[in-house]
Amino acid sequence: MASKEERDARLDQLEQDVTKWAQEETTRLTDHVALCKRILKGRTGSERLATAPVQAVSSLVVDEINQFLTG
Repeated sequence: MASKEERDARLDQLEQDVTKWAQEETTRLTDHVALCKRILKGRTGSERLATAPVQAVSSLVVDEINQFLTG
């Protein structure tokens, strides 16, 4: 059976590895999002086409919730 010192050392190493992985993953995902936004923006009119339905749906959802709550 491992001693408390060995276990603590493994837990410390695990914490460092998880923190490093999380930072790298966050950076990777942030870079990927930026890439996707640049690609979308680079397409002629695609950015407007992508945001228009989101805005329309958001407006519809707000209206439906308001109607539900007010009766």
